[in-house]
Amino acid sequence: MNKSAKVTIDTNHKKFPVSPSLYGLFFEEINRAGDGGIYAELIRNRSFEDTIIPDRCEVEGCELHSPAGWVSPFEEAPGSIPGWHLRKDAEESKASISLDENDPLNSENSLSLRVELEDVVDKEISVYNEGFWGIPLKKNEKYNLSFYAKKDGNFSGNLEITLENKKGEKLSSIPCEITSENWEKYELVLESTAEEPEGVLAFSTSDKGTFWLEFVSLFPQKTFIERKNGLRPDLVKRVADLEPKFLRFPGGCFVEGFSVETAYRWKKTIGDLTQRSSHWTLWNYRTTNGLGYHEYLQMAEDLGLELMFVVNCGLTCQGRPGEHIPLEDLDDWIQDMLDAIEYANGPITSKWGTLRAENGHPAPFNMKYIEIGNENFGTEYNVRYKRFYDAVKAKYPEIITIWNTHWEVGTETKGLPVEIVDEHFYADFDYYVMYSDMYDTYDRNGPKVYVGEYAMILGEGAGKLKGAISEAAFMTGMERNQDIVTMSSYAPLFANVQHTNWTPNLIYFNGTNSYVTPSYHVQKLFAENRGDIVLESKVETENRFPSFNGGMSFREIDLLNIKAINISSDEKSLFRSEYLTKEQPGTCLEWYGLRIGDSSWKDYTVDMNAIIGLQGLKVRFLDSTKEWQQNYFLWEFDSNGENRLVHINGWSRVKLSPNQALNVNPDGHHLCIKVTHDSLYCYLDDQLIHEYKIAKIPYLTTVSTLDEQNNEVIVKLVNASEYNLETMIDIDGKVKLVGKQIVLTSDDPNQTNTMEEPNKVIPIETVLQVDSNIYEIPSFSVVILKIAL
Repeated sequence: MNKSAKVTIDTNHKKFPVSPSLYGLFFEEINRAGDGGIYAELIRNRSFEDTIIPDRCEVEGCELHSPAGWVSPFEEAPGSIPGWHLRKDAEESKASISLDENDPLNSENSLSLRVELEDVVDKEISVYNEGFWGIPLKKNEKYNLSFYAKKDGNFSGNLEITLENKKGEKLSSIPCEITSENWEKYELVLESTAEEPEGVLAFSTSDKGTFWLEFVSLFPQKTFIERKNGLRPDLVKRVADLEPKFLRFPGGCFVEGFSVETAYRWKKTIGDLTQRSSHWTLWNYRTTNGLGYHEYLQMAEDLGLELMFVVNCGLTCQGRPGEHIPLEDLDDWIQDMLDAIEYANGPITSKWGTLRAENGHPAPFNMKYIEIGNENFGTEYNVRYKRFYDAVKAKYPEIITIWNTHWEVGTETKGLPVEIVDEHFYADFDYYVMYSDMYDTYDRNGPKVYVGEYAMILGEGAGKLKGAISEAAFMTGMERNQDIVTMSSYAPLFANVQHTNWTPNLIYFNGTNSYVTPSYHVQKLFAENRGDIVLESKVETENRFPSFNGGMSFREIDLLNIKAINISSDEKSLFRSEYLTKEQPGTCLEWYGLRIGDSSWKDYTVDMNAIIGLQGLKVRFLDSTKEWQQNYFLWEFDSNGENRLVHINGWSRVKLSPNQALNVNPDGHHLCIKVTHDSLYCYLDDQLIHEYKIAKIPYLTTVSTLDEQNNEVIVKLVNASEYNLETMIDIDGKVKLVGKQIVLTSDDPNQTNTMEEPNKVIPIETVLQVDSNIYEIPSFSVVILKIAL
């Protein structure tokens, strides 16, 4: 069954220019995006540090325990040497490999690989590296090998170095003699005689004795623009095809870390590779930092992108939980930021500009943006933000700063000087479509908005066409409001199929191939079809009503402050108690706190007396989900009485009515929440404080722009419904639609692409020739019409 809709576009009502920087890249070292991904190094664990436990952390079994109590996976078995193996061609041979911390190469590389050959019988003994799930080798291509080695006096020094296929057959071989009992560097070139996606690099000998290896590196000569220590060309092309305008780097949570030692410090990632510090990441593996600060700057320049550096503002990830750098120690971190700007932008005569030149780039990189922190919030963040902001503006007033409001709401800036706010959204399908008009009502006198991270990650359709459609609906809202929404970037960008911490992502890859998701196609289509001017347009569409249900939840710290609670529905009591405890009958204690009721609750009224404590008060209702599958409403009080009504979905948050102030009574207040099928009401001491009429979910969302050069209107249409939409496209009364059409859809909205079927869901471009202004938009589709005027 079809439904109807209407889109009216007024080409004479030009609202504002499109933002040239709306679509960009967010790169984070997650999912092996860098090491084992876009960074072209082929050797895993090249400096033998992958099993080093971060300072002040402990490993129990397969779990890493942080100083603040965060528990995360630590997958490497005790005593293992990831990536490296010993092979004996004769079983009677006696040999071993082990990590050696004696006589380190330098202070930044504390471990080497000791290869002890006690008894070699007839055949060779080999130590080999299998790379990141196999070393991808291409026929007739050359590879630059470098390593440090030394030997003891009993070893002849004779080695055969080979590239081999997974059967052990040699595809390239070169002799090498280790000549010294002290560390020496060796550099060789190997050429593969065959194609092999899962090759290995082997060091073999038939002699007795002991030798050591350190910092073993293998790079294809064919990197992006053939840069040394460069990037994987096919993955760079995937990125370039998105037509991005800026690069936000190097993270995310990667910047924060979960402890001071795991936070990103850029000075440890520049210069000679052997002098760089590797570090354990928040995403459960160690990074070499071979893809370091300079390489990020170079990558952006090579792709013609503006630069946005995310700096750690003295807070590690607050959700894991975090550690705070004391305010009296913050100057070192502030200076780190200033020095990073000088390295990127300073003259060759400056300290860090000189080092940049020594590292091969005399000209400035012209970094434009500094983002102060990542997903930080609260008083701890605000005071640190102000100090970083003041320091930047005092020395580099031209730098544009970005305030991170991920867990705040809207553009509330707490009275701080803010140029751009960074908002992050990770939610379900309904959320993105339901709030596609979010920015229509944002304050035009407030700061500009950067949607720094977003993706549909929850529920059916995540990572599939359905997820991409919901993201596209939200993107139409961003494009309609480019006067304030000036930048955006999807996240995450990359994932190695062998090591995926987070889903979904835009680009998936293995050692030789890659494929892209429907979300990638949406990003690419929206970036390619921008136009010049946003036009006034309106949509008339049918919609559906969202379904919310669930009981109440309270934090444990709030239980003692809740008295005389009564929950009723149609004059029937659902729950009543004079006080709340963790063992309360009719409740259950979960990760968040005490849950009352179940997912069957819908329309109800809550009456209770509550004290607002030193940690405020949080009242969750219509709460039907557990832990990270979050979908509920929250009436939230700060300790000073300021309160707000918000909708929480996944890691996303929308303010539903203006903040309200309250003079806190230490004896408590009477709170009443009324939930109806379409509205929410919050009363404080019998006064209506918040009222919200639940938004509906439109079938059709749209945005239109004018392409002045080609004299055509670009109409983006997102049908987030199960119905085909017979849609009238009224452009100044035109009766025919002529031009081009690009359609991204599928018979099944839960289809996606895979390595085996990379083109299962792709956009199709055809000629548009409709002898009327009625256009049928397929169900669950993204359509771009380029209509000639």
